[in-house]
Amino acid sequence: MKICIIELVNNGGMVHYASQLCNSLSRYSTDNKVFLIAPNGINDSLFDSRVVFKKIPSMGRHGYRIDLIWKYIFEIKPDITHITVIHPFIVPLLRKLKKHSVLVSTIHDVTLHSDQKNIILNLISSLISKSSDLVFVHGEKLKQELTTKGILNSNIAVIPHGDYSFFGNINHKKVPEEKNTILFFGRILKYKGIDYLIKAESILSSKLSSFKIIIAGNGDFSQYNAMIKDFTHFEIINEYIPDEKVSELFQKASVIVLPYIEGSQSGVVPIAYSFKKPVVVTNVGCISDVVIDGVTGFVVQPKDTDGLATAILKILLDNNLRAQMGVNAYEFMKGEMSWDGIAEKTILEYSRFISSSSRKWNEI
Repeated sequence: MKICIIELVNNGGMVHYASQLCNSLSRYSTDNKVFLIAPNGINDSLFDSRVVFKKIPSMGRHGYRIDLIWKYIFEIKPDITHITVIHPFIVPLLRKLKKHSVLVSTIHDVTLHSDQKNIILNLISSLISKSSDLVFVHGEKLKQELTTKGILNSNIAVIPHGDYSFFGNINHKKVPEEKNTILFFGRILKYKGIDYLIKAESILSSKLSSFKIIIAGNGDFSQYNAMIKDFTHFEIINEYIPDEKVSELFQKASVIVLPYIEGSQSGVVPIAYSFKKPVVVTNVGCISDVVIDGVTGFVVQPKDTDGLATAILKILLDNNLRAQMGVNAYEFMKGEMSWDGIAEKTILEYSRFISSSSRKWNEI
């Protein structure tokens, strides 16, 4: 089977996901040949040597040569063309792609986050999902949501987000855990509920004499500065965090917090699990699908500052609980979020559509 993955971003979480998907598919069987069409500058070191790169130059900030993308696809003549990120420069190719190969897409966010919603992105997401023969999502709730947008239930498959233990191999530096250290990690966006974590600081202060909240990620943090009453309890790293620094942040943290007010799924949870860290998340989207409440962390309601602070305190004030949750989280990731399992299910889904497809590359 020839599989062509199209990934039109060159850094961040989408690349982490695409790299592990490509690697797992290439390892699954010697019969699989995995190609990746991606921008120049993508981190090659994340990918297995069996993945064949077809790199494209950028045109401006987000543009790419559509003719070159098609040239590479035509050279590959894949059985499966799999789009892993929503991008406008895919849209002109949809009809030709579907004419000649089985077209697959991964829709990470069925409904775009409030910070990112606009008519164009909504239209692109709709066009790609409706043009695809097969759509992957990361949870049953997202599958049901997609069916309300006109996608046939039989054309949607649920695939877990996947194990992110590869972060431990990027930087082998050992960093000791720092007592009572709370980490928020990721882009600074309103839907992630950072304001509720900041508000929780006063409750934490009433129970803890010493603690630190690290907020690490790029984006506009200016709206939150005025909310912070005591900067001695905060460390703000308002910049893009390179992969080699991620492991240091997660190792020093005692607990990872995702106080989102909306969401679909998140790569932050498997990163936390890979470093044996418990999490506190809110019950939004399918994030709670990968958090066993009271076992790998705690699930609280969104916009509930008291509930968020209480869950954080339960973990910080009980060393045995925190350590056991970390072990549970790691074991859950290795079992339920295994890339071997994801590759097996992905190939089975691919095969289901290839077997019923009569599309060929002998006509253009």
